[in-house]
Amino acid sequence: MNKLSDLRFVIGLFFLVTGVLLTGYYFISGKEVAEPVNLWCGISFFVFGVFMVLLATMNKISEEPED
Repeated sequence: MNKLSDLRFVIGLFFLVTGVLLTGYYFISGKEVAEPVNLWCGISFFVFGVFMVLLATMNKISEEPED
């Protein structure tokens, strides 16, 4: 099974990238420009993305046929 055909993996990657971008935007832009909501949303998106990728990989491990 291809990783990209598993929807959990694709959603996880999306949230990982979005979380990194939001968190990076908070730290790169000036503190008076960026609101702390970027930081908190970025962290929560990143954690959710890690959770989804882990779910996709754990399922793949459990589906491996035993010899």
